[in-house]
Amino acid sequence: MRRWGARRVEFPPRGARSFVLRAGSAGEPDALPGASNPARSVARLAVSVRSFDPMETVMQRLATFAALVLLSAPAWCADFVITKAKHTDASKIMGREQPAQDSTEITWMGKDRMRVEEGTRVTLVRADLKKMFMLDTAAKTYTAVDLPFDMKKYVPADMAKMIEPMMAQMKATVTPTTETKKIKDWTATKYTLTMTGPMGSTVTQDLWATKDVALDAATMASMRETLMSVSMMAGPMAAEMKKVDGLVLVTERTQTVMGTAIKSKEEVTSIEQKEPAAGLYELPKDYTETPFDPMAESPMGGGGPGGRGPRGAPPAKAPSGG
Repeated sequence: MRRWGARRVEFPPRGARSFVLRAGSAGEPDALPGASNPARSVARLAVSVRSFDPMETVMQRLATFAALVLLSAPAWCADFVITKAKHTDASKIMGREQPAQDSTEITWMGKDRMRVEEGTRVTLVRADLKKMFMLDTAAKTYTAVDLPFDMKKYVPADMAKMIEPMMAQMKATVTPTTETKKIKDWTATKYTLTMTGPMGSTVTQDLWATKDVALDAATMASMRETLMSVSMMAGPMAAEMKKVDGLVLVTERTQTVMGTAIKSKEEVTSIEQKEPAAGLYELPKDYTETPFDPMAESPMGGGGPGGRGPRGAPPAKAPSGG
């Protein structure tokens, strides 16, 4: 008899009454002390041979090999889910009042894809397709851009002439420090990011990054750079953000616009590994495409590294799937 299942596999060798290779559920404790992060999907390994058989040694070795394959699999056996709480203080600029804003951002990250949800805004990064999609789930519209991103492909020539001088005025500098602190269960190191732009706008951020999360560093850096690439700060910021070693857990930001300081904070509240639902990284078929607007995606509005445009949007609603 041979039976295949998500958690149990049986393949009795000839002459043996029972041979079982069993992997427990993800909620059970690991059977192997010191097992690496990919071993979370293997919680219990049990090999039972209830009668002697010449094939016993061979089958035991096969069982051991199967366990080692599972334990040495890449870290992307399940996708990472990073939940972040965001807050922006109330402000008043040129007589216009903005109330305090609170929202939740949820990021799903796979080996070659990513989904970022915040209210009715969803960004899909598909490195395998060399595409990025920016969705409005309320309007059921999306914008698509090719990767790697080239601004000149998406704006008229006369607009490009206006944008280029603005981009030339934008500067970004990341300064690493030796200051560390404990954030939840992670040890984080402080980095300071300073950005300057047209009309005297400045953004200063304290970034607290950790290397304690078992995310693939190259993949994480690539995805972060892709998100930044659609903004006018892409050039100066991309190189500087490479100085940040690890996952940013907390961002404390002060943005100065026309002499008014606006403070905001972003903080990771949880990091999990889950299997994504079918279609999570897919573009919905009933959405209508709209042109890409480079001004709407500028992080000088407070989006910061990986930011998704101005922070003047309405308070976020519960994330909706796409």
